[in-house]
Amino acid sequence: MPHARIDMHRSLQPKMADISAAILRGMVTGFSMPADDLFQIFRLHEPGELVYSPTFPNQQRDDIVFIELVASKGYTDEQKQATMEAIVEEVSALDIKRDNLLLVINEVGQTATWYAPEPA
Repeated sequence: MPHARIDMHRSLQPKMADISAAILRGMVTGFSMPADDLFQIFRLHEPGELVYSPTFPNQQRDDIVFIELVASKGYTDEQKQATMEAIVEEVSALDIKRDNLLLVINEVGQTATWYAPEPA
């Protein structure tokens, strides 16, 4: 059950649903996960709240979209690379520059998931 945390400028809010769907499609493609495994957190920021290098590493950024995936250990390097490539392809198809995307995958150890039980 990987999930995504996305930090972006509020100016991209009109594209938020499309960005969400694009990230999910990339995760489904790369991680081979179910399409209904959807857990995302969007944080919208005002100008000046996201600090980034416009050129590192060899990029030409005029904005930034931070995409952090949190996943349990066990995915192969090939799956992680395929996921990141698929997300970049999907999101850049929304007229968001590839250079403006910064992706990272954080792996966590043993995780416990708890779902609230139905009331008796």
